[in-house]
Amino acid sequence: MNDLMIDLETLGVNNSCPVISIGAVFFDSNSGLGKSFYKVLNVEEQISSRKRLVDGSTIKWWMGQKDAAQKVFKEGSVSTVQGLQEFVNFIKEHAGDDAKPWGNGSTFDISILESILEDYGVEIPWKFYNIRDLRTYKEFVYDGIDLSRTGTFHNALDDAIYQAEVVLEGQRRRHD
Repeated sequence: MNDLMIDLETLGVNNSCPVISIGAVFFDSNSGLGKSFYKVLNVEEQISSRKRLVDGSTIKWWMGQKDAAQKVFKEGSVSTVQGLQEFVNFIKEHAGDDAKPWGNGSTFDISILESILEDYGVEIPWKFYNIRDLRTYKEFVYDGIDLSRTGTFHNALDDAIYQAEVVLEGQRRRHD
């Protein structure tokens, strides 16, 4: 499996915002969902040592989310460099150098993730031409309509799993 759906929860929408958590799941049309990854990163460290920029409107948005989504702020975090390195090791272990990362939008998850990897001097574990965009995929396959879902909205792993299922369902429909 080389396709990897990635979802981030952040404290902003620009490339230099703090990353709260990373969720990812490998998937393919033959096997379905594969190995998953979830890690909560130390936001305070990102703000103080790397000057990653919090966006006030995103804080306000988080305050309006359900308790299940806000739970991420109470979970134990790891140092950002440790979490990022564990993420890169996870990708290399399961996809080698041929990971095909998917993000929900061409300029959000993957762009922010590449920015924080660079900030912490951690190698980007994919080739730029392997990056995939779920939002564009959904527009073509589903005319932008969302499928019903389970899991906690705005939990990075639950969102990544849902997004991978969207692609898998689209592949099933294409082959039917």
